[in-house]
Amino acid sequence: MVKFYRSIYTHDHDFETFSVAYFLRYPNPYATHVVSVDTLSRHVDDQGRLHTHRLIVKKGKLPRWCKMLLASSGINISESMILETSIIDPKSQEIWTETKNIDFTRIMRVVETATYKGGLDVDKKPIVNAFTTVWFLSSFGFGSMKERMETWGQRKMSENLNRSRMGMGFVMDRLREQGGKIKLFQLAMQKALAQDPQEL
Repeated sequence: MVKFYRSIYTHDHDFETFSVAYFLRYPNPYATHVVSVDTLSRHVDDQGRLHTHRLIVKKGKLPRWCKMLLASSGINISESMILETSIIDPKSQEIWTETKNIDFTRIMRVVETATYKGGLDVDKKPIVNAFTTVWFLSSFGFGSMKERMETWGQRKMSENLNRSRMGMGFVMDRLREQGGKIKLFQLAMQKALAQDPQEL
């Protein structure tokens, strides 16, 4: 049985700063579990949208009961590989993303999709609205064990998203303090075609 988690959140930053921070969000104090980030491919389509595929390696963190169960089956999970796909449209001020694990998918497949839309709040201050949906599907074990795995992932997601938001906020605050965010955004979009955004 597939379980879902949905979330709506508003970031109090402008779209330009958010777009740059999305690529620069690792490392940050709230993501110490991220081991590495590598860009696999990147291109700009004929509509001016930036497409990026990245491989993110994260340290695995499972509950004790799950570790014991996996150990009895000869499985040891210390790290997990995540494929991240993103499309940034600077004209419409929208970002579409999908992240999914590409290993240990029988134990738990987690697919997260998100849409970010830049705009203004009622006070005409710039914001970015985030709409996130996450799917959890386990094929490990039988009956209630599968559901227990999915339920654990579903409950853990709220905590994970909260840390992710704090990490993004940390990076965006640093960018805003540096000033010149529009110029920085334009520079990042130009350089994105030639090098890893982690180097910007």
